[in-house]
Parts: sequence; structure tokens; C-alpha cells
Amino acid sequence: MKRWFLAVDWCGKGRQGIFCDINGNASGKETQHTEDEIWEILGTFTLILNPQSIELSKDELKEYHKFYPLAEYSTQYGIACKE
Repeated sequence: MKRWFLAVDWCGKGRQGIFCDINGNASGKETQHTEDEIWEILGTFTLILNPQSIELSKDELKEYHKFYPLAEYSTQYGIACKE
């Protein structure tokens, strides 16, 4: 079963990953994120994070395990990327 996760790419630098908290928890959902939901989650940082909603299986999600904290979120949130 696949779920939808919020993928971000900080300033379009090519390091796309899954938006998650410092513990690696990414909240997936059954349906694709709407623009309003993305704005609610990311706030004004939506403009620099180039977000998109992507569909991943549990195994595909496990590939995103390298955490990069985002100073914009006091390093409590960040991007989980593939190696």
C-alpha cells in the first residue's frame, strides 16, 4: 500500500527529500496533499522548499534515511534524503 508524503527540495538545489521531524517521522496520508495543506504544514517556507506530494510505499520510504536539519525550523524539522 502506498501513501502520499511531502517531498521538498531546499532552494531547488537538487537534494529532494521527505519533510520530517528530527526523529525521522514523516506523516503520510491516503490522498495527495493540496496546496492549502502544503501551506499549512510548511508556512512561508513553502516558497524556498519547492514542495510536492509524492506517493511512496513503505519500502520506498525507508530509502530516505539521511537527515538534514533545516535551520528555518530550529533544526526540529528537516529533510530525509536518500544516500
